Amino acid sequence: MITQQLQKLEPIWQKGVWFLWLCMVAALPITSFPLFAKVLQTTAVAPASGIFVILLALLWLPVYLIRNGRFPFQLKPALLFFMFAMFTIGLGFLRYVPDYKNASMVKAALEGMATLGLGLLFYTITTAMPNSEVKIKQTLRIVNWGGLAIIIWSLIQAAVSFIYNDFTDGMRAFQHLFSTTVLFDGRATGFASEPSWLAHQLNLVYLMYWMAATKNKFSAHSFRIWKFTFENLLLAAGFVVLFLTLSRGGLVAFMLVLAFLFLLANIRFAKWMVKKWNARNTVLVGILTGLTMVILYLGILVGGLFVLSKLDPRMEKVFQFSSEVENPLLNYADNLQFGERVVYWQTGWNIFNDYPVSGVGVGFSGYYFPQYLPDYAWQLPEVNKLTGWSSGLLNVKNLWTRLMAETGIIGFSLFVIFLVVIAFTAKDLSNRKDQLSKTIGWMGIFMLITFILEEFSVDSFALPYYWFTLGLVVAASRWIRSTELDSNG
Repeated sequence: MITQQLQKLEPIWQKGVWFLWLCMVAALPITSFPLFAKVLQTTAVAPASGIFVILLALLWLPVYLIRNGRFPFQLKPALLFFMFAMFTIGLGFLRYVPDYKNASMVKAALEGMATLGLGLLFYTITTAMPNSEVKIKQTLRIVNWGGLAIIIWSLIQAAVSFIYNDFTDGMRAFQHLFSTTVLFDGRATGFASEPSWLAHQLNLVYLMYWMAATKNKFSAHSFRIWKFTFENLLLAAGFVVLFLTLSRGGLVAFMLVLAFLFLLANIRFAKWMVKKWNARNTVLVGILTGLTMVILYLGILVGGLFVLSKLDPRMEKVFQFSSEVENPLLNYADNLQFGERVVYWQTGWNIFNDYPVSGVGVGFSGYYFPQYLPDYAWQLPEVNKLTGWSSGLLNVKNLWTRLMAETGIIGFSLFVIFLVVIAFTAKDLSNRKDQLSKTIGWMGIFMLITFILEEFSVDSFALPYYWFTLGLVVAASRWIRSTELDSNG
């Protein structure tokens, strides 16, 4: 009797958890949801999608485990990293930690564990929930509609800011429904906490999928607008929005992907030249073609910097570098208004130098900042303000140096190994024959390229974007392959 009742409830439960998954994907654009921020007692990283991933962890994950649901081998290197990262928190309590304005170490440890746990849940659930080709395509369709919402709202922000030099009260009120922060004058923010976070989500999920779909002539939708797929149009509009963020790190990260595509095109062009002209000296043709392309790229780079110097006040001094001042690199970074970021990165590196094996523990690097800040940092107003008046811990603002400072060379190596495993998985997908596998494979490759530079300005484990894309690559590797095997008997 009980078994029959459970069987009747099974379809309802399946639809319910799948609906939660689609809600999680739809909520990806929101990085600092006020309701979730209140629960977490933070004003920064509080992704709305985190609400749904926690619900899935409570309602779906236990049932999946009870039913002997299996996880892919790509979860093992991720688990090793997360377990070691958690271990470093425990080690942090065993060493002397400098006092910092009576900030609670227990609270810092709990926040570190929470962010690690949220990242693990995002990745784990993404590898298992979209467990068929149909579900993966449905997931991609929700990604597209969420991306369209980002584009429309961002373009409205840019247009109103440009025309009126301000935002309406209605727009500010609407933004506060989705974010704990305010709109930024002259820059697109979308539903994110700040423009750079909008660039972050575009570069790690949306633009990478749209670019991969365009490259492989794939669409998750059946309709076309003239000869263009939905993804083609979203890619063009998404790049406009990325530019409107005026996020320098985001733009450079995206340009790195374009450079990679140009490099592939150059290789094919060089091979074509050799074949077309029956050239005997293939090395010479390759060198000449390479030099031509390098000159072209440098011209594009200089041109892009010149345009930015006219549009973004922070870039006015981009061509002004002096080697005669003390700390010329830091001085140059300060002139471009990211000197604070550079000294935070340097601080993380200084901490790593003294704690190279296992770091100081996830969440604890802020306690060491006053001791390890470079001397130049005290000339910067933001540093003096935060160390003198703010009660919160400072953070490294760079995932790579944060990994080294807080988890040491062991944690950093485990994380890199995890990324390498995903890179091989994505490469395998990109070599398959079906368009969906190829598209998600290239999405993963593009995302890993942008990830290198994107994480120089973001250091949170709780933002879902890279976990989502990495998990989707693994899901495609698992479930599309199993479907192909089933269909072939």
